[in-house]
Amino acid sequence: MLLYEGKDSFLEEVVDFKKSKYVLLPVPMEISTTYLKGTKFGPRSAIEASRSLENYDSELGAEVRDVIFTVGELEIPPDAEKAVKVIKETVSDVLREEKFPIMLGGEHTITYGASLAFDEDVVFVIFDAHADFKKDVLGSQINHASDSRLISKRNKVAILGVRSLSKEDKKELEKNGIVVLYIDDIEEKSALSRLHTLIKNKKVYISIDMDVFDPSIAPGVGTPQPGGLSYQSALKLLKAIVTTSKLVGFDINEIRPLGDNNITEILAAKLLIDIVALNEK
Repeated sequence: MLLYEGKDSFLEEVVDFKKSKYVLLPVPMEISTTYLKGTKFGPRSAIEASRSLENYDSELGAEVRDVIFTVGELEIPPDAEKAVKVIKETVSDVLREEKFPIMLGGEHTITYGASLAFDEDVVFVIFDAHADFKKDVLGSQINHASDSRLISKRNKVAILGVRSLSKEDKKELEKNGIVVLYIDDIEEKSALSRLHTLIKNKKVYISIDMDVFDPSIAPGVGTPQPGGLSYQSALKLLKAIVTTSKLVGFDINEIRPLGDNNITEILAAKLLIDIVALNEK
């Protein structure tokens, strides 16, 4: 694991690794992307965007200072299976150091790699416009559209904000007992109750695919879908998850820079600050 600190760090803070609590891993993986390219540039762009933000989180009344150590970008091999292994080993290194892993991506496959570093009792709560439950894509089982399926083989999974899936996906989700909160019922008490039952007092890992948001506030993604979450709705859900469970890691992925229109990277960086602030509180 390449360790460095300085002007390329998140929030441009010089943080001592030994004193840090969180380790941020930029993962520029882009192997199985099937629509819009460019997610490999997402991690760097989100880190650059963080420098326009304050480390005081006014929504949560908390300051995020001197706790996030930024690692150099991971070198990702072009083979998906090998890439997943690199991610697993790197996250395992972070956990062995008794640090809290955060990843910025990169295609959503990075979450599957991270899942292999955790025990099977960790619940994965995935924010995503897509179910990501396909058996394979173009003959490959390890890909961004099969991420939730792959993780569910070892860990319990909940998917929030879904509004794009096939009929076959829906049948598979029901067959496997996956908790799914579709976008139309995501704030209904019955849906939230199912999520609460799954995660209460459990170890939880959060994964946020940026396409879970409405494209009006997050246009820079690989596979945008209309009708997504607002920032405030997402923050409300994140508060409920973090206060109900024990957070052990998280990632924010599928960030696709659009040049001067960097509102997606700003949102991603802000979410990272929000989640750390919530966990600290």
